[in-house]
Amino acid sequence: MTPPRTVGRDPAFRAVMQLARRVARESSPVLLVGPTGCGKSHLAQWIHHWGPRRGPFLEWHTGAAPETLLEAELFGVHSGTATDVAERPGLFERAGQGTLCMGGMEALPSHQQAALLRVLETRQVERVGGGRPIQVLARLCATFLDSPELLVQRGALRPDLLYRLDVIRIEIPPLAQRPEDVPILADFFLGQCCRRIHREKPRMSQELMDALKSHAWPGNCRELAHRMEHLALVGADPLTPADLPPAFWGGGERLETAIRQRLTLSELRDAYMHEVLARVGGNRTQAAKWLGISRKALWSHLRGEAR
Repeated sequence: MTPPRTVGRDPAFRAVMQLARRVARESSPVLLVGPTGCGKSHLAQWIHHWGPRRGPFLEWHTGAAPETLLEAELFGVHSGTATDVAERPGLFERAGQGTLCMGGMEALPSHQQAALLRVLETRQVERVGGGRPIQVLARLCATFLDSPELLVQRGALRPDLLYRLDVIRIEIPPLAQRPEDVPILADFFLGQCCRRIHREKPRMSQELMDALKSHAWPGNCRELAHRMEHLALVGADPLTPADLPPAFWGGGERLETAIRQRLTLSELRDAYMHEVLARVGGNRTQAAKWLGISRKALWSHLRGEAR
């Protein structure tokens, strides 16, 4: 398995990758913390790839199975447990000497968290329905969106489980803290999508780059990848901010507000011009390029409003 390519030169991001490479050869659990879409799964795949693991990389989220089946999914089922129930290995067994990347651990009931802790301590699983203990060698990568300590305070995560997991912790910075990586990632995602749809990669205007770098990116790299996919599919050449979907600007909510306020087209145009001006820090030259009008026309409009 070749993991997804890592892209970025931000110092904090490079430090994360260097730490991941250093700990990849160990077998201790790894705790990966970061907001949604920041690349926790990709980093777990790199840790698996760089290390000596000889088994598969398995990824699983506790929300993928009903609560009644969680224990069977994790630890397996012993033959004869119930009528017509076949023997089945659990995730730890199926991972072999590979890596099990598990998210949403805090959603497990407390007694199942305790069972997971026993597996980490003894390196053995007992299938549902009994049978002899089975040795497991898989490495566990646990992913969390929130601070694990905060989850403990809320009563969602057992403190003893956190103590066992928290041997190697890697915190992944959100994209908003890596603004210089945004153009690099945008170009990478755009090229990736254009190759997939057999389109020549369009150029990105400086105005588009400025808009991307100033965005908060609450969905992080995943959100950026989806925005670049949109541009690859429907954008012109060169790409400009006008090619971005309304959702990028929160346009759906703003449009709904404008309709409720019964704004005229003239009032809506004025509001849009001022929004663009705010996004480029009041730079009228950039705003005029963004709007597709001359700087003189923009200046004339603003002067007309002031009168």
